[in-house]
Amino acid sequence: MAVAKRLLQLNWILIAAILAVFLCALVLTDFRVRASGYLVVAGVAGFYGSCGYLNMRSASSDTRIYATLFVVPQIVFVAMLAASLGYIAASANLPMQDANLLAFDRFLGLDFLAYLDFVNNRPVLISVLAQAYNSIWAELFGLLLLLSLIGQYRRAAELVLAVTIGLIVTTGISTLVPATGVYGTLGLVPADYSHIEPSVYYQTLKELPLVRNGTTRLLDVFQLGSVLTFPSFHAVSAALYVWACWPIRWLRAVGLLWNAVMLAATPVGGGHYFADIVAGLAVAAASIYAVNRIGARLTPAEHRRPKLLLQLAPPAR
Repeated sequence: MAVAKRLLQLNWILIAAILAVFLCALVLTDFRVRASGYLVVAGVAGFYGSCGYLNMRSASSDTRIYATLFVVPQIVFVAMLAASLGYIAASANLPMQDANLLAFDRFLGLDFLAYLDFVNNRPVLISVLAQAYNSIWAELFGLLLLLSLIGQYRRAAELVLAVTIGLIVTTGISTLVPATGVYGTLGLVPADYSHIEPSVYYQTLKELPLVRNGTTRLLDVFQLGSVLTFPSFHAVSAALYVWACWPIRWLRAVGLLWNAVMLAATPVGGGHYFADIVAGLAVAAASIYAVNRIGARLTPAEHRRPKLLLQLAPPAR
């Protein structure tokens, strides 16, 4: 539990750093916020976090209670700040990279049109894919609650940290490689995918141009949409969720299957290039590696695995 506490403290420090960056970005740009929404979300999350802190400090503290009361508000703060910074980052208005991403897909020999036709002609498959794709945040909160309640405190704290790192990296890369999505690049219209409604792609198609041309400068936490395409955060999340549930033996197969379906839904659900998914999986791998390294550094020396020392026999004389 000592490492979990240190990770939870690190998460709060990282959230404070992201908040500082966000406030600086507001000062340096022409973006404004609708304060009421941010105050409501911050107030509710802060209340739960404060209750968790008081429980941890009390004589009758319950690890399950304060771990749960920490990780939930932490992920709420992270999601709110990362989504807001995503808008500000997108306003950099760097050259769009849709053509290059499509060219990379074709270099890999991956055909989005063939995949789209395959899915569009199978309504039952569409229903399953849609449920998995839309479960991204429900699954995250569910995993955090489950991990905390069954005593996997360290993994719960690690999941918050991994998601935070993943969002930071995704936002940074997306700033340098802005894109709208594959549907528009291929000149597709709704009639070409009549059984599919890529709602997240439509959000990006609506929001991103408004942010890039300066029309959208008021941030409302309850109205923030998707403005990130490359890498795919759904792909990042699918990999992180499998990693997070792996310590729970009875959940491994379910987690692996469900998140494989989420990954399969990502191209059609978000209008993502296959390159977005490859990049998202790479970001997830890097996030997991970073979290493992950080966890190892935070582990007290007496709890670390002893290093094996090879005892070399002296050469024969």
